Amino acid sequence: MNTHVLAWLVLALPLGAVLGGLLVLLFRWARLRRRIPADPGALVLSAVSGSLRERGELAASLGVLRTVHERLLDALPTGLIWVDQRQRLAALNRRGGELLGVTPGVVGLEAAFVLEPFPWLRAALEAEPGPARRLGAMGRRWRIQRIEAPDRIGALVQFEDVTEAELEDRRRQLRERFAELGEMTAGVAHQLKNGLAVLKGQGQLLKRAGHAAPADALLEETEELERLVQRFLQWAKPLEPVSEDLRLEAVAAQAVIELKRRPVSQGRTLLCEGQGAASGDPGLLHQALVNLLENACQATPLGGRVLVRISERRLEILDEGPGLSDDTAIRMLRPFESGRPDGTGLGLPLALKWLNAQGADLRLSRRDEGGTCAEVRW
Repeated sequence: MNTHVLAWLVLALPLGAVLGGLLVLLFRWARLRRRIPADPGALVLSAVSGSLRERGELAASLGVLRTVHERLLDALPTGLIWVDQRQRLAALNRRGGELLGVTPGVVGLEAAFVLEPFPWLRAALEAEPGPARRLGAMGRRWRIQRIEAPDRIGALVQFEDVTEAELEDRRRQLRERFAELGEMTAGVAHQLKNGLAVLKGQGQLLKRAGHAAPADALLEETEELERLVQRFLQWAKPLEPVSEDLRLEAVAAQAVIELKRRPVSQGRTLLCEGQGAASGDPGLLHQALVNLLENACQATPLGGRVLVRISERRLEILDEGPGLSDDTAIRMLRPFESGRPDGTGLGLPLALKWLNAQGADLRLSRRDEGGTCAEVRW
């Protein structure tokens, strides 16, 4: 072995030992460092950061859940109101706000303050849970129900406006009754018509034979019965309405002109005001208005006024008579229910039948200033 190689070995051995020692020292230091606890402040900050992150994720999930909950409530076709245990308005869905005419901003306010104009709702919230019931309020008909819920939730009430549904049900019942009575009266009217023709012929023969007084009395009664039979036939006649665009003021004017030719309008003033349009059958509407105007003239005392007030898709016949109660108004729309001893009880039901056939409805109500309002609305 030469001198140079030996010199390198002498130098390399100590250097290798030193480097090996440094490596062992670094390895042990690293292991020791992993065992030393981290800074407590850093640990706290790390925990807080993680908690905040979890709370944020939870809040986002709750926000999504709340949005879904509100959308489900707003999709309900009925109104829903929730008053919590603190007697605050906790929720009111969109349909409920529309029915009551209030804005979403009332949520969170005192329920007594928000519901002050609606005592029927306050009464429902205070009542025991049970089946739905119907009541009248605000000039409408309502279906309302207190929903069973845990005490900690508060009170839940569901409500809906059933005015139109009840009117449609009443119209359906009347149509069914009209159909049944129509079949019955058709046969009776035809039999009466044949008998009246014979009586009328005998009266004319009696008059030509020189018995004028008894003949005139017989013919007068026969003509009155013929008019009654004609009403029966009108009642039984099946309708085939046509629909066209109408100017309501023009139809009303023609009906007023016809009424002015009849004795029933003498001593009364008939007026029209306003303008409007609707789709209907001009012939059936004319007949219906004539019947309604005749009824209004009969109710109005001499010197009084009958007014036809017109607006879009709406007609009102206003008289100055004694007025009708709600029960009487409903009863007078039934066939053969007359408010006069000499009435047939078919004038108003026929008007209702003709109006229903063209998609309109008839409602009778007492006027605050006195008299009755016959409202025709499409």
